[in-house]
Formats: sequence, C-alpha cells, structure tokens
Amino acid sequence: MEFKILGKTRLRVADENVDLGSAKQRAVLALLLYHVGQPVGIGTIAQAVWPDEDPSGMRGRLQPLISRLRRVLGQVGLDRSIDREGDAYLLDVDREIVDYHRFRTMAEMGRAAAAAGEHARAKAVLREALSRWQGRPLQDVESMWADHLRYQMDTFDRLTAHYALVESLNALGEHVEAMGEAGRLAQEHELDEVLARLYMRSLEGQGKYAAALEYHERFCERLFEATGAEQGPELRAVFQSIVAKQAGTATTSTKPPHAPPRQLPRRARTFVGREDLLAALDALLDGPDGGRGQVVALHGMPGVGKTGLAIHWGRTRADRFPDGQLFLDLRGFGRGTAMTAEDASGVLLTSLGAAHIPTTGAERAAALHRALGDRKVLLVLDDARHSPQVRPLLGAATNCFTIVTSRIRPWGLDLHDDVHLFAVPTLSFDESIELLRREIGAGRADAEPAALEALASRLDGHPMAVKIIAQHVANRPQVPIGFLVEEYATQEGLGILGSLDDSDDDSASLSFAFGVSYRDLPTETARVFRLLGLHPTAEFSSAAASALTERPEHDVLVHLRTLTKANLLQYTTHGRFRLHDLLHDYALDRVRTEESAHQRQAALSGLLTWQLAGAIGLERALNANDGPVPLLPGMTLDAVPRFADENDALTWFATERATLVAAVPHAFRHGFAGHAWRIAANIDRALDRTGAYRDLVAVERVAADAARSTGDVEGRCGSLLNLGTAYYRLGEYDEAVEHTQEALSIAQRMEDVEFTEIAVHNLASAHRERGDVRIALSLYESALELHRATGHRSLEASTLDQMAAAYQRLDRVDEAVELYREALDLRRTIKHRHGEGTTLTALGKLHHQRRELDDALRCLEAALEINLSTGERARTVEALVALARVHYDRKSHEKTIEFCHRALELSAELDITREKAQALFLLGHAHAVVGDQVEAERRWREAEPLLVESGLKAKMHTALGEPEFMRGRPDAIPDPRDHLSTRSPNKPARSDSCGDTQPTPSD
Repeated sequence: MEFKILGKTRLRVADENVDLGSAKQRAVLALLLYHVGQPVGIGTIAQAVWPDEDPSGMRGRLQPLISRLRRVLGQVGLDRSIDREGDAYLLDVDREIVDYHRFRTMAEMGRAAAAAGEHARAKAVLREALSRWQGRPLQDVESMWADHLRYQMDTFDRLTAHYALVESLNALGEHVEAMGEAGRLAQEHELDEVLARLYMRSLEGQGKYAAALEYHERFCERLFEATGAEQGPELRAVFQSIVAKQAGTATTSTKPPHAPPRQLPRRARTFVGREDLLAALDALLDGPDGGRGQVVALHGMPGVGKTGLAIHWGRTRADRFPDGQLFLDLRGFGRGTAMTAEDASGVLLTSLGAAHIPTTGAERAAALHRALGDRKVLLVLDDARHSPQVRPLLGAATNCFTIVTSRIRPWGLDLHDDVHLFAVPTLSFDESIELLRREIGAGRADAEPAALEALASRLDGHPMAVKIIAQHVANRPQVPIGFLVEEYATQEGLGILGSLDDSDDDSASLSFAFGVSYRDLPTETARVFRLLGLHPTAEFSSAAASALTERPEHDVLVHLRTLTKANLLQYTTHGRFRLHDLLHDYALDRVRTEESAHQRQAALSGLLTWQLAGAIGLERALNANDGPVPLLPGMTLDAVPRFADENDALTWFATERATLVAAVPHAFRHGFAGHAWRIAANIDRALDRTGAYRDLVAVERVAADAARSTGDVEGRCGSLLNLGTAYYRLGEYDEAVEHTQEALSIAQRMEDVEFTEIAVHNLASAHRERGDVRIALSLYESALELHRATGHRSLEASTLDQMAAAYQRLDRVDEAVELYREALDLRRTIKHRHGEGTTLTALGKLHHQRRELDDALRCLEAALEINLSTGERARTVEALVALARVHYDRKSHEKTIEFCHRALELSAELDITREKAQALFLLGHAHAVVGDQVEAERRWREAEPLLVESGLKAKMHTALGEPEFMRGRPDAIPDPRDHLSTRSPNKPARSDSCGDTQPTPSD
C-alpha cells in the first residue's frame, strides 16, 4: 500500500489504483497526508481547498468529504484512520507509506552517508529517493497556500537532495554524470550559486577549465543583472582554483590586498546582555600577547545568539584588528554539504587577495599561514560542524584571534588545541524584557508590563524566539499585547514561533533553526529527542526517558549524552536532564508529525505507568497504616520502588515533585484518566506534608474530573476528600465544606464506612474554622463513634486533636488539654510518630496560651524534633514559629530571631502564608526590642500584605502590639495577652491532623 502526493493524489493497493473520489476530496486527503499524524485545522483545510471563499462557511462542505474519505479508507483496511480533534482532523497512518515522507527519510539517509564520506552509498540512496519524486507535489491542491508548500518542498527537500547527489558524484570522480545532473538543474535554477559551483567542479574534474571559466562569466553576468549582487566567496574560490590550474601553477601570492578585508556581517540592531562573555573575550584580547593566537569556541543551542555575539564583539572591537576581519560560514548545519577545511582555506586565501590557489589541502594550509603572517586579524569561523573541520584552519591561523561558533560542544578543540570553550546561555528574564522593549517599542511595552512579563516568561530567554514574538506583536499594533499572550498560551508546540506568518524567510523560524540540528542527529537519537516532547515537563531523569522510550536506561543515556553534546539538552544534576522549553515544544511538534497516534500512546503509557509506580512507592513509604490506593488494572507491585524510609521517599519526591504534579493533567488530557487520579491520590500525602497546597488543589481538581470521566465513584470520592483538605490548608473553608460535603454524600450512597468517617471528620474541621464550632463538635462526636466502631485508631487520635482545638475556641481550655493528652497517648500507643508531632505542637501552643512557658517549650521542642525527622516541612515551620513566640515571651530575643529566620527559610517554597506572616511580624518586633529599627521596619513591611491576605492583621496587633507602639521604643516589651490561636491542623482525609489519612479508595 502506498499513498502518493508527489503528483496527483493516489492510493495504490496491490499495484491497483483506488478510486479516491472528486478533486476536492483528493485535495483534502493530500493535505492530511502531508501533515500525517498531525491535526490539520478546519480553517487551514478551507484556506487551501476553497481559497476564494469564506472559510467560516466551509465546515458543512468539508464534513461530507471527510465521511466519504473514511469510507474509502475503510474499504482498504484503514477504518478509523481519520480522527476529529477539536476543530481539526488527523490522519493516522504510517508515514513511510506516503511517498513524500518516504522520500524525506531516504534523502536524510543519503545526506548523512555523504557527510560521513560514504559517497557510493549516498549516491545509491539519493538516486532511489529522487526516483520517487514524480510530478508536481500536491497537484490536486490549487491555492497560494499550496504554492508556498510546493516551493518549500522543492527548495528544501528535492533540491538539497540533488546537491548532495552531485557532491557525491564529484567525490567519486563521476564528473560527467555530475555535470549532466548539475547542468540540468542549473537550467531550472539559473541564479543558484550552489548549482553553479557544483557544475563548475564537474567541469574542473574533467579538465575542462576553459568551459568552466566561460560558464562562470555568464553566470556572474546573469546574477548581477537580476539581483545587482556579486558572487559569493565559495564560488569565487572555485573560480580561483580553476584559474590556477589552467595557468599550470599553484603558487599563491602573499601580497597584502589594497584594503584589509572587513567581512563581518552587520551587527544586530537590538543586541542586549552578554556582559560576562564580552568581558571574557576582552580579557583574552587585552592579555600580554594582545590576543594573538587566542582561539575561542562559542557553543550553545540553535538560535541562542552565538553568531550575533561574535559579530557584535568583533564590530565593536574593529580598531583592535587593523589588518582585517574575516568571516566564513562553514555550513556545518546549514543547507547543502558542510564546507571542507580545504575549501575553507581556498575561500580565505581568495578573501586575502591571493592570485593563485594551490590544489591540495596541505598546500592551501601552508599558503594561508604565509598569507596571514604576522597580520593582526580577527577570524570568525561560523557554524562549525566538528573539530576536524576547523583544526587545519587553526593550524594555519596561528597569529589570529579566532572565534569558532558551533551548535555542538567541541570538546576535541579544548583537549588538543588549547581552545577556550564558552557556553552561550539563554538571556536572563530582565534581558528578555529589555530585548522585547527595544523590538516592540518602549511606549507600547510599558503600557502593558504584565503582558510583557508573561511573554518573557514563556520564551525562556531564547533570543531568536524573543525577536520572532516581538515581530509578531509589532506587526499587530492595534491588538493588545495581552490578547496575543493569550493566543500564544493556548498553542501547543512552537505555535507561532514555528510559523512564517510574519516572515518570507523560512530560516527566520525556530522550526528551521532547531530542525537543522535535529536532522543531523542519528536516527535513533532523533527518535529519543522527539519522544521527550511527550514528557509533561522539560526536566526529566534518565529513568523517565527510559520508560518513555522503552529502552534500557544505560542505552538511553548514550542518546541523551549525544543530545547534550549537540546542545539540544542540558545536564543538570546526577541522572537528570533539561530541555529548553522551546526545544521541548519543538520535540512535541516533531513527535506529533513523525510518530503515529498509537506510537505516542504507547510511549505515554510507559512513562505514566512508571510515574505511577514511583508515586505508589512514595505513598507506601509515608503511609504504613492506612489502606493503599487501588492499583491500575493489570498492574503489579513488581515495578514499584522501595524506599529506605520516609526521608528517602521525601528526598525522591522533592526531585520529582514538579514532574508528578504536571503528570496528572497531562495524563488526563491524553486519555489516561485512570493514571491521572491514581497519581494524584498517591502524591497527595507528600504534597500535604511538604506544604504544597496550591499544587494539591490543582492535581485533585483534575483527579476528581478524571475519576468521574471513567465512572470510578470511589476514585472521585477520595479525590473530592483530598480537594477539600487542600482548600482547608489554604484557609478557604467555604470551598472545603463544599467539596467535603459532596464527598460525604457519595460515601453515604456507596455505604463506604471508611470514607464516611473521614468525610465527617473533615467536615467538622472545616465548620470549626468557619466559626461553626458547635456544629463541628456535633460532627466530631459522630466521627468518634464511627472511628471506635471501625477500630480506626489513627483517625480517632486525629479527631481528639480536632475536638480539643474546638474546645479552645469555646475557651474550655481544661477540656482541650485533656483531649490533647488523650490523643497524644493514643498516638504513642500506635507508634504514629508524625501524628505525635502534630499533637505536641498543638499542646505546646495551648500551654503557651496559658502562659505555661516551660511546658510550652518542652512540647514544642519535642514536636520540632519529630517534624524534622519525618520531613513534615509545613508542621516544622508551624513549630518553629510557635517556639519563636515562646522565646519572645521569655525575652530570649536572639532565639526569637533565630527561630523566625529558620521558619522563613524553610517556608520559602511552601503555600503557608499565615505562618510566613506571623514569622515576619514577630521578627520585626524582636529586632525593634534589640534596637535594630531599620531591620524591624523592613520585616514589618514584608509582613503587612501577608497579614492582610491571611486575615491576621488585627489579631497579631492585639497579641504582640502594633508596630507604631514598638517604633523607637527598644525597652517597650508589651505584656503578651491572649495569643493568637493559630489554625489548628486539620485532618481531612488523613489519619492525623497533619493530614495522615489518605482519602483513597480501598480494595
């Protein structure tokens, strides 16, 4: 079976053509085949097939065509191959049965063989590939949009394959065949310098020097008449070589040209940043040798600005190179074949005014060395492919200041050639903002600063991306920047950064810049790269990559190192890697284009199952008491990792947290709802214990929807319980009541006792915090009856904790103390250590409220020790703040400052606004007491918005005194009255008030 879109759209099965229907029907199929495996928007199809009609009315005309195509494809065994994805259609068939995509695969193989010097193989593969190119591409599609596609296919696919073929023919000495091939193509493309050079090389190989020079003269005349431009340096070098051979001499004149060469391209109008790299280059230039013989290799990801940096520095230091500046594009990763060191030497000799060019590479290198002599010249060798390409040039240019740019890390130069390797990073956030302002215009940029920051954040410091998006904004002066930000945010993959909407130059897109490096990768490495686009985050571990690619980890590491060398990947820490966000988007584009829907789903299944296994191991390490989350059907515990202890599990979670959080919506969005809610359920406890409450809300919202979509009632009930807990932790009690009440209703309908007792307990705590204390106590009594009936002792201890907190609200302190002690005894009996820490914290705060400072100190120090040992970060902060307040009342102000600092340091990444506010406010008071008024004022200012946000301002002012009272009065230590009874920890869906009972379905 083969589809054809090179020519008339056809489908051949068993050497017979299948009737594909009308011309419009064939046109639609051609578009889907061109974008095979990738959604094609209805608007795009309408624009291409009905170019002169309003696209908004085309939906009704398109649907019948799609239906008929589905019937035709179903008759040949391809039923259900056309899917609807939103406002787009996707054709899911093997790319290799489409003649155009098969051509591209073979052409890539041929170019790779040519680059490796395997010219006989390259010739065979490229011949076979080009034999498939028959007819006008997309013949059934007639529109400007299709014309643009045809131009791209011809220029960047067919023509580049011909370039490589002719190069290989010349390399094999088959000059007559090369001449015929290049001559025929040159007639079609009269102004193509690459074809002119190849044609002249074929004549040169046959010794037809006069014919080659005559052709050269005619070509240059045509070029000047048509464009007003002179020939480029590569064609000039071939011309000089032939002239030298015709004259029968290979001597080179080393007489300096009349004027020093000034070949650096024009520098960027809006260059920003790079101060450290510019300073490093200056330091080498200002060294004792005046920069002579210094070699710098600038390497970095595609489009990061390596060439721009070299040009900017060279232009601004032009006076330091009186004998000239040479610039040579080595075409390491550009169109056509990379320039050899031999050809590069010839081009440089021509630029220096040499009258004759030697024949051999060694002779050219020697001549170049003589020509440069002691001249003070800047030599920029741009886009180097690898170290062997530039090493002969460095040997010839021993007195020059040389800058090499490359997309790969040229470690060989550093090891063998004493070269300084400088990695060119992305721009900082502030530099991205400045570049956007310069490109867009300060007036418009300053009018929407928030939108500008949103753009900069999304672009992740990539200079080329910043300029592309700035052009997109600048070309739409009437559209608010914020609207364009929203448009960009809704796009997956590169979106407008990979389009040509604002340019007539295909090389001005990120797709082109990244594609050059991508196409140069070995086939298997390229597949690993594009599959990484399916990972939910740009950072990942080698183990995750192994699961995603279904390869052994040691094997996938080889490919990851290759990607790192190519600057398509960054090594972060041991076993972990990071894609730049835009390369992650590009990988997503490639995987959608080059992998079938089935292949993508298989890869995602492997990754998400591996992530679920890790989450299960995490939950089992943190929860030895309660029932586990049900496994995925067909899943076993064999793949679940075993952690040494809770700290080991939480250390792993700290590394994988962002990925696991992102995995939940990622799984649901791609049809893995069962994975989604189970991952959420298994990381819920860890998120709670590390204070990541906003993440808790995000994942549990998705989990509840995911469980509902599969009809899993228990999964939905557990997710709603966890969601209520998350809102409780954030102090959003109305939302906590709403979701917990819904969970309780489901649990009662299911007659699930465990879920019911958890929901009743959680609902009581939410009511207590809303001020409905008596309702809460009634619910706690009901919860206690359920716990004691089921023997769920950890829940019983947690409910005792929460009842004690409710009695505190009613000023029934003695009863509260007794309940805390009863809870503490029960915690210790069942060896529930982090629950013990929670109760000790609450009891210590109660002793503090009663002015029993020694008892408070003893309880809180014990709680702190337990919380630190169990990794309870949020509870640790709570204990630290409580200890700071006790020390403040004991007039141990240095201790107060110490504990506040520890609390603030630990809470930096936690969603615990209340504790941060208290720590900052108390810290201000402690500094005021010790006489540091400046620091006191700073801390009060930091605390003010947090106190307002958390509703604590009045209470803290009452408990500790207003800042106005403390200002200028270091001896004014207010007598602490009733201290703020800080939020007692709740226990929604967990087995203690720290959140120990996981609300997950039981088997």
